[in-house]
Amino acid sequence: MNRILIILVIVSFSNSYGQQNKMSFERLKALKMSYITEKIGLSEEEESVFWGIYDQYEKRIFNNCRKEIKKIRRTYMKSLDNVTNSEALEIIHKINELEHDGLNLKEERDKLLLEKFSAQKILKMHHAEYHFNREMLYKMKKKK
Repeated sequence: MNRILIILVIVSFSNSYGQQNKMSFERLKALKMSYITEKIGLSEEEESVFWGIYDQYEKRIFNNCRKEIKKIRRTYMKSLDNVTNSEALEIIHKINELEHDGLNLKEERDKLLLEKFSAQKILKMHHAEYHFNREMLYKMKKKK
């Protein structure tokens, strides 16, 4: 596991030099994977099972929810002052529905992971995700 972690870190850092402070999605994903793997303490066999399930659901959440929410926001941001009250209400309901769908997908993911891993590891995953996101936000603020 340590070899994989070291390789991921080296690859992520080597890709960053040519991008002038822009973090690619792949690099961010690799950093997140190594961070969560380290915090949870997965073995090599567990890693492949865990990341197979995790990635499958992350893709579904991204494509079904986050992408759609982003499209909606882009559309109404252009004409935010011209949106009627009923249109605004419809947009709010659509965004909330998509966020609920994303939460339902996360619950499905957690149920599937709980079939393969202990509840403690899943809780550690949630904790690691939260702290990873906080650290990334902190680093982004610090760069600005």
